[in-house]
Amino acid sequence: MKKVKILVYLSTVTEVPYRKANSQEAGIFLNELVKPLMPLYEAGHQIDFISRHGKTSAIVDKASFNLICWRFSKKQREKSLDFLEKLYELGMLNPMKVSRVLKNQQLLSSYDVLFIPGGQTSITDVLYKNWSKNFLYNKKTGELLLHFHQNNKITATIGHGSATLAAAPSIEGRWIYSGYKMTCVSMLAQRLVEDVSFFNSGGHMYDYPIPILRRRGGIVQNLLLGKSLVIEDRELITGQDSTSADELGRKLKNKIDKYLSGKV
Repeated sequence: MKKVKILVYLSTVTEVPYRKANSQEAGIFLNELVKPLMPLYEAGHQIDFISRHGKTSAIVDKASFNLICWRFSKKQREKSLDFLEKLYELGMLNPMKVSRVLKNQQLLSSYDVLFIPGGQTSITDVLYKNWSKNFLYNKKTGELLLHFHQNNKITATIGHGSATLAAAPSIEGRWIYSGYKMTCVSMLAQRLVEDVSFFNSGGHMYDYPIPILRRRGGIVQNLLLGKSLVIEDRELITGQDSTSADELGRKLKNKIDKYLSGKV
């Protein structure tokens, strides 16, 4: 049976800049990384990793270890931590540099799926060139997204990772995902993390995924907290947050199966 090559684009920064504070420690959200990839690995698909500078990408957000993110299942958390070790073995600790992949057309063309996991840090160095200094989009991310879009290859995102779609360019004045239905972390979830004492992160980000995507022309939808939401529109598939990680993994696998059969 045919297999695909999956490119996982990771953030490698350890902090997110806040408006009234210097920064907040953060990282990749664990279940928004491992759960969508588990069924793909089990199906035998190849998983490779890239980051902006080719740095080590083992930074996992401490908040994502909280049992509330695992529906209070220690078993699920431990299973995911075991799979994280597998991802380390597959190359997560030694990702390729984005620019290297973009310069090698043969290598770039060999990938069928782009996956951008969640975590606030994805906005800092995947969406923007350097969010702590300016609001300039990361052009390399835009080039990568454009390649997958133009070649009708699958792009998958979840949570804050969906905001990185905004880095994609416009063609003839129109954003390539303009009019696409998509989802990302909700404003309610963001406010809970920032303002409720149990979660309080100590500050407020400069901007948020929903307004970022809507300004570009995305049709962003959300469900209530605790509800899973995965939206497919053409080659794009997006998950709302960690609650949607399992469903995203299942639907992404199905989408890959259709892609291999020529139906996507």
